[in-house]
Amino acid sequence: MKKTILKTVVLLALAGTSVALSASSYTYNTRSLIGLEGSYNTFDVENVTPAKRATKKFAGVGLKIGAQTDNYRVFLSGRNNFVSGYDYAYSLGAEAQYLMNFSSFMNMFIGGSGGYMNLRFAKSNQASRELVSPYLGGDVGFNIHLGESVDLELGVRSVKLLNPSYIQNNTTYNIGNITSGYMSIIFKYSMDEY
Repeated sequence: MKKTILKTVVLLALAGTSVALSASSYTYNTRSLIGLEGSYNTFDVENVTPAKRATKKFAGVGLKIGAQTDNYRVFLSGRNNFVSGYDYAYSLGAEAQYLMNFSSFMNMFIGGSGGYMNLRFAKSNQASRELVSPYLGGDVGFNIHLGESVDLELGVRSVKLLNPSYIQNNTTYNIGNITSGYMSIIFKYSMDEY
C-alpha cells in the first residue's frame, strides 16, 4: 500500500512539473479555495496480545484552504474526528490533486496526501494511550459545479499511518488504514490583482 501511494504521488509530481514547464504565464486560471467537509470514517484497532480486533466507525468534520488552476489543486487541511471512547482524534495535512475536466458541470479528481494524525484514548482505570503518526494517503472523487463559485465535492479517501503501533501495559495495539467517504462544499474566488 505504501509503495502504491508513493508511486501515485511521484507520478502526480512529475505530471505537474511537465505541465508547469510547458505552460505560459498567460494560461493559468487560478482560483483560491475554502472548503468545509463532513466525512464518515472507519479503521480497525487490533490488539496483538491477546489477539482482539475491533472496527471503529465515526464521523468527522474538516476545514481546508487551497488554490487551483484548470487542472491542478492543492489544499492545507485540518480534520477533527469524533471517535467513541477517544478523547480526541485529529489530523493536519496537505493534499495535491489532478483535475480531469470531462464535462462543463463536473470534473473528476485523483490525488495524494500527507500529514500528521494524533489520537488519544483514556480509560478511567488505566493510563491514557496516545498515538502520533505521520500518514500518507490518496483520494478520488467528483466535483459537481453548483455555480461559478461553488462546487460540491464527493470523494473517497484512504490513509495509512506510518507508525500505526503503540504499546500500553505490555499490550501492542495496531491501527489499520483509515477509510473515509466524504462530502465538501468548496467556495472558489479570485483574489483582487493590484
